[in-house]
Amino acid sequence: MNIKATVLTIILTAAAYISSSAAADTLIAGSNEPKSGKLLRFLSEKVSVSGYAQAGYQYDTYDMAHEGAFNKFNLTRAMIIADIEPISHIDLYFMADLVKFRLHELYVRYCPAEAFYIRIGQYKTPFTIESNMSPSVLEIINGAQAVQYLAGIDGSDICFGGGAGRDLGLEVGGAFFKIGQDRRNLFEYRIGVFSGEPYNTAETNNRKDVVASLALRPASILKLHGSAYIGEGTAKADNPYGAFMAGDTYRRNRWSAGLEIKTGPAYLRSEYMEGTDASVKSRGAYATLTGSPAKFLDIIASVDYLDRNIALNDWQCNYIIGLQWNIYRKCRLQAQYVYQQRSRGSKGVYSGIPSSHLFITQLQVGF
Repeated sequence: MNIKATVLTIILTAAAYISSSAAADTLIAGSNEPKSGKLLRFLSEKVSVSGYAQAGYQYDTYDMAHEGAFNKFNLTRAMIIADIEPISHIDLYFMADLVKFRLHELYVRYCPAEAFYIRIGQYKTPFTIESNMSPSVLEIINGAQAVQYLAGIDGSDICFGGGAGRDLGLEVGGAFFKIGQDRRNLFEYRIGVFSGEPYNTAETNNRKDVVASLALRPASILKLHGSAYIGEGTAKADNPYGAFMAGDTYRRNRWSAGLEIKTGPAYLRSEYMEGTDASVKSRGAYATLTGSPAKFLDIIASVDYLDRNIALNDWQCNYIIGLQWNIYRKCRLQAQYVYQQRSRGSKGVYSGIPSSHLFITQLQVGF
């Protein structure tokens, strides 16, 4: 049995054991209460279930995959999430996408104190701010292309693969050193050892990747963030620049630096990042500004840049403007216009590809 299957089996076994033990303890306590009432109380107090679904429509005046104008409807994702806290300091987390029938997250976490936790399973690696944000709260419908590419989220890096930014591993983290009148934590940290594969993929190269992040909040309105990814990957496809072939093990390193500013009705998030894949160096950045003139309405503006191969001037820059109607809690309607500017001097994947206009909408419902 491979490592991933073994770990997932351990997690499921532990989850079943802990949940059954906790449920039994709960049912035994207070013998005057009917068993059905005790079970319902356990479920209401210890189990949290949530979810959301996203669907939309987009029109691109030049879609690279279809080499021309293309429009389509999307059922992007339908997530179901369960969070169980059977006993104090331990929680079990499950997340799956019903559209693609894929397991996204499954882990056990032990958190004896705010300053320290340890978890094992499949979840998001601590690389970049945006990759660790839920799509249910992201302002940009498609996300920042630099994050999608370098964090291995959407499969735009065909060698990394599309793993939704998740991997199987062991991680420690926490937050500590409270300051200010709001008693915020000055430091937040995460460091983990991961397989270096997309989610739901077995280990292929017998090597492990190290991913770490550190965040500082020197002021209540400001958060500074840095992260690093150091490892080796097994190429899922031939490198488009000829640096390596499918099945080869190659060096895969990344780093990022960013910030968040939240003041009144305005929110700004920005990050810069670089990556090295064997001999290929890439870089990207984005800045997203959100203004909320009313509780139900957000105005979004963003600039998003990715150069897949610096030596070949192989870049695309997106200029985005849009509106977001916050209908009710997790329910919202988004509409965005994107001007996709592509390098005229590219000698890589964007060579000969014209700039284009993208119109995209998305409806989200959640509970």
